[in-house]
Parts: sequence; C-alpha cells; structure tokens
Amino acid sequence: MSEQLLQVDDLSVRYHTASGPVAAVSDVSFSIDEGEYFGLVGESGSGKSTAAMAIMGGLASNGEVTSGSISYRGEDITDLSERELREKLRWKEVAWIPQGSMSSLDPMMRLHEQALGVGRRHSDLSDEEIGGKFRDMFEVVALQRERATEYPHQFSGGMQQRALIALALFLEPSLIIADEPTTALDVIMQDQVFKYLDAAREELATSMLLITHDISLVFESCDRMGVMHAGQLAESGSVRDVYDSPRHPYTFLLQGSFPDIRYPERDLEVIEGDPPQLLGDVAECTFADRCPFAVEECRELAPPLEPVEAGEDPDHRVACIRSEEAYDEYQQRRADADEATGREEIDTGSKEAAGTAATEGFDEDAPLFEVRNLEKYFDRNRSLLDSLFDRNDPVQAVDDVSLTLSETDARGVIGESGCGKTTLLKTLVGLESPTGGEILFKGRDVAEFGRTDWKRFRSDVQLIFQDPFNSLDPKFTVEETLREPLAVHSMDDRDRRVREACEQVGLTPPERYLGRLPDQLSGGEKQRVSIARALVVDPDVLLADEPVSMLDVSTQTAVLELLSDLVEELGLAMLYISHDLSTVSYVCNEIDVMYLGRVVESGPTADILADPKHPYSQALINAVPVPDPNADRERTVMEGAPREPIGVGDGCRFRDRCPDAMEVCERTPHTVPVDGTRDVACHLYYDHESETTDGAASDPVADDAGDGTTDHQADEQPAGGGN
Repeated sequence: MSEQLLQVDDLSVRYHTASGPVAAVSDVSFSIDEGEYFGLVGESGSGKSTAAMAIMGGLASNGEVTSGSISYRGEDITDLSERELREKLRWKEVAWIPQGSMSSLDPMMRLHEQALGVGRRHSDLSDEEIGGKFRDMFEVVALQRERATEYPHQFSGGMQQRALIALALFLEPSLIIADEPTTALDVIMQDQVFKYLDAAREELATSMLLITHDISLVFESCDRMGVMHAGQLAESGSVRDVYDSPRHPYTFLLQGSFPDIRYPERDLEVIEGDPPQLLGDVAECTFADRCPFAVEECRELAPPLEPVEAGEDPDHRVACIRSEEAYDEYQQRRADADEATGREEIDTGSKEAAGTAATEGFDEDAPLFEVRNLEKYFDRNRSLLDSLFDRNDPVQAVDDVSLTLSETDARGVIGESGCGKTTLLKTLVGLESPTGGEILFKGRDVAEFGRTDWKRFRSDVQLIFQDPFNSLDPKFTVEETLREPLAVHSMDDRDRRVREACEQVGLTPPERYLGRLPDQLSGGEKQRVSIARALVVDPDVLLADEPVSMLDVSTQTAVLELLSDLVEELGLAMLYISHDLSTVSYVCNEIDVMYLGRVVESGPTADILADPKHPYSQALINAVPVPDPNADRERTVMEGAPREPIGVGDGCRFRDRCPDAMEVCERTPHTVPVDGTRDVACHLYYDHESETTDGAASDPVADDAGDGTTDHQADEQPAGGGN
C-alpha cells in the first residue's frame, strides 16, 4: 500500500479586497499518495490554483489560510515560515511547473545557469553534480544534453515547456504541482509533454497535482480527481468512478460540455452563467444559481462532501443534497433532447435592408472565396553567416495553398503552431499581400480591387479574433463597439441592428449589456460581443482565428454552439483556424490539414476523423486527448517540432518527423484524390512509376488489400520505422 504524501483537510482561503473578504477556497479536502497523479479540474475562478498556492506557501500578500490544515509526509506545513518552506519543501520535495514557460524562464540566463541557481539555493550538491543532474533530466524529456547551455529563446514553445519540466524535476522532488502546464501548447506538443511527464513518473516515482480546466487531460493522466466550483469541492474519487458514475450536476454537465473527437455529432452541454465571487462566509451550494436541478434547500446550506449513496468505493464523494435525483433528471433531459427537432430561425434582414448596395463586377453565384496556389513569403533578418554565404531564403509561411469556401460552408484549417494557418487568414482578409497565386472573392480577383471594392469586401468578410480580452476597446461600451462598424460602412437603422446583433449572440436582453464596458463582462460575454461586432454589418463570411482557445470549457461550448447555429441559420460561410481538432470537429464540415505552409490533406471532417490518410493527420488525431479514462489511447509517435519553413527546398516537408518516411519522400509529393472523398499530398498514395513526363502524378494507388494499406506501404520499408 502506498504511503500518503499530501493531506489537505477542510482548507479555506480568503483574499482581502476593497469589496470585502473573498472566499476563494471553502472547506476543501483531498489527499495524494506516493506515485499517484491527482487532478483538480474546474473553470477559471474555481479556486484550484489558490489551493495549490496555499500548499506551496505562495499565496499573494492579501491571501490567507483561514482554517483547515495541510500535511506533507505527516508533518503539518500550514504555518511554516518562508525560510522553513524554502529549506524543507520547495524544489527538493515539492516542485512547481507553471502555466507559461515564456514568462517563467529568465530570458537573460542560460538554462544551466538557472538550474545552478535553484540547486545552490535548495540543495547541498556541488555545481558539477547540479549540472549533471540537470543534463540527465534533459535526456528524460527528450532534449539534447548539450543544449542545456542555451538561452530560452533558442527553444520552441514546446521545448521551453519541456526544459521547465526538467528544471522542476532535476532535484528529484516527490511531488510536482503542475498548473495548466500545457495551456499555451498545441495538441502535438501537449501530448509530448505528458509523454515526458509519464517517463519522469516511471523514472523517479513522482506524484503530481495537476491543475487544469481540461477534463480530458485529467481522465487520461490521473488516478484520482477532484472537481471544484467557486471554491468548493463538488465531487472527488477515482477518475473511473467520476467518469462512469458522476453524481454532482456540475460534474456531469462539465463532462457533457467537453468536446470528444470520437463523437463529433454529440450535442454539447452549455453551463449557463459564471462562477460567483463570494464575499464573506459561504453558506450555500455555490453552483445553485447555475444548476438546472437546484431547489430552494440548495441555497440554505453548504453541502458536505459525503460518500456517494449508490457507490461501491467510499472514496467517491459528492457535495450535493440532490445528487441521485439530479442525475436521473439529467438522463431524462438528455433523452428528451435527442427527440427535439429544429430551432427557431433568426430574422436578420437582407443586404439591401442593411444599406449595402451591390457592387458591380461581383458574381453572387460564384463561391465566396476561391484560393488558387496561394503563396505568402516573408523576408527574414540575415545573420553575418547568411551574408558571407549569400543565403537569402525567405520564410515560406504559405506555399501553394488552394481552397474553396461557399455559402454555408464551415471549413477548418488545422495544424501545429507555426504551420501558416494564421498567415493564411491574414492574407485572405487583406492584412498581408500575397507573394503569388490568386484570391477570388465572388468571382473577382482581390488584386484588382479598387477602394469601393475593398469597402464592400470589409463589410462582407469579418474577423473574429482569438483574444476577446484585448480585441475590444476598453473605453468603448458594448453599444459604442457595435455602432462603430455601422458608421464606417454608412449603414442606417443602427439602433435596431445593434439590438438584433446582441440577440443573435445571446446577449439578452440587450439593455442589460449595451451600457457596459469590457471590464464589466465575463470572458464569454466579451467573445459574444466580438462576434456581434462581426455580425452587425451582415457579413457573408466569418474568419475565426482560434475563437475559443482562451475560454473556459463551459464558455467554449456556448460559443461553439453559437458559431454552428449562425452558419446554419444565417447562411454564413466560416473559415475556422485552430490547432484544436476536437473543437473543429464540432463546427466544421470540411477540414484542411496544414504543415509548414502546405495543405497535406483536405476532405470532409467525418471522413478525416474516421480514417486519416496523411501520416501527419494521423498524428494530429492520435494526439487529441479523450475525455474517458476507459479509453486506451496510444500517444503519438511523432517527435520534435516543425522546423522553420526557410529554404525547405524539394521533398515532403513532414519527412523528418514521419514514421513512414521513404527515400522517395526527398521528392515533393503531388496532391491526389484518395477514396473519392479527400485530397492527400503524400507519396504513399500514388504510383511513382506511372508519373507523367512533366512530373504530375497519375492515378492514386489502390487499397487492394482492403486494410487501409497501399502498395507502397506494403512494398517499401519506411526509413523511420512504422506505426
């Protein structure tokens, strides 16, 4: 039986503010055994990070532990001084992996120098021993030992996060506290980081407290978990018990709101409202005002965490006085929802009513966007060596990309950070000038646009930005934000249009929101205002750049549902840029997979999810975490990060990381149709012996065996090994 490492009993934490004391954590209890991974999951403001900071003794100056206790290896550490925490606990026993590697690593110090600073302060090791241990840990997280002498800026984002893990682990702590360790990473990098955390767990037998809003990471990586809402622990137990038999309404609604790549057609749950900010003592269930199953009694006391009535495991506990009744009602509600039909259409008027006159030369029957062999290259700063050797290769951010976007299309462009998807979007909207190729909008080449054409284009094509917190003017009210584009485009009937836009995005009644400034809105409300600002001019196309990546899962679900409804009900087209394939699968009917500036696979979303053809598409899908602890997902075998698209020359750009790489991959692959449903740029799918004299590919290779393999996969020995 494992020894108990950490015990948190009835922990309460308050922050003293100008408005009064805020109850950030209320009577929270959990434990972590040696070698165990425990996850705390919940929305922003749930108190999970505050609980972790209390364990480390790192609360802000206005925060204090008001009751309860924290024990480590049987010793009460609640009231240890800063010096005692530093000498007894931090780094050597308990290490911290923060959320942002870019803000956590000192940009002015080499990585081994930062390790020396930690080792000298928290251990008795010599500098030579510290350096050796740090380099050893570099190997555990798959970084080259010699790179420990480099600066943080010389590493990619994923490599920086792995270096941070090495920095946290090299003194061999017993417990890691990881606070959203992969939030800023794309899905491939996230999968690799957890792969290395798993390796460290096997090597060092470490325990972990994982703080996250991503319930799929907890289900996949942890042994036990706790679900927090507004400072209270709503439910705790083994990940399988919580998944198979959730009993708190917040838990099963949170589960239902999280995208699952296996079931893209499943309706997502929307958790209405936001977690409350609680002043003073907490004397009620903090979820009561958001809970569709609450009764008056739920607001009369804070429910204790008690064993689940029907559960076999006494460690499965829930803080809800109606847990069984609520779950039964929820199951019935889901069954009723499956039988529901249709939604009420939204009346948005017409272009003529909006005051936007048709512009001559546009073909209203043509596709909204036609992109033909688009290129966008950037000049780069040349180093001394570049000048000496006359190297002037450009950054090929977008290279030979073609796609079509028609009315009611929802098309997703996915790929890792740096693949060129955001540059593609900026080039489409006119923020960047193309280096080559054509962009046609309603049959017109945008290169021929005059001033009037561009004004019409700016009305018809609207952007939804990634960051709702910085994309709104902090000095503009919601009404002023929505009126501004109407004034720019000389549209009339502005009062009605502003209110209609609010209603379209669920900001109802509009009067409640129109006078508010951005700092008076939640994150989800800010993004709804951003979408309303795009809709108010009655566009034909929405270009959405990672529109939910900075939102909590419950808010994310509401925005995804809204975007899906808008495409369907308003007849809009949408180009959705993201690295998160699980969210793309819920809103897009077509997908383009990009790698180093090129599209490597295109086709219907359902077909690519069910049977990805390109090895990179396979790796992307394999890297998506599944919110089910019973699922047996193997982590992707792909290593490293994409190289810079500089001087890439001929050949498949994925070949250095591809597990199926062959000699022929030194030649640039053609894009060929596969299975009649998608286009794939991969040597595995056409017969090279039958190429035409101009180098074009002939018919694609057939899947004669019927098992998903082609003749080339059977005949050629992959250079990098198989899957």
